[in-house]
Amino acid sequence: MKARSLAATCAACHGTDGRSTADDALPRLAGRPATEIAAALRAFKSGARPGTVMPQLAKGYDDTQIDLLARYFAAQPVATERVRR
Repeated sequence: MKARSLAATCAACHGTDGRSTADDALPRLAGRPATEIAAALRAFKSGARPGTVMPQLAKGYDDTQIDLLARYFAAQPVATERVRR
């Protein structure tokens, strides 16, 4: 449950459980490799990757929390888009 609670802080920008919609300007996190998510968070945290909000947010996570978030989002299924008829 700790991972889900931590991931809930990401929902406003990245969608519930990391499933942003096609209309969202921010990337989908659900289903991405955990190594990719963790590397991105660490890059934001160190300042190696620029951003507006993410560098400040990432600075608040320790390595354990980053790994927890990365594994949580990687394990989330990707939502399928509805077909309009």
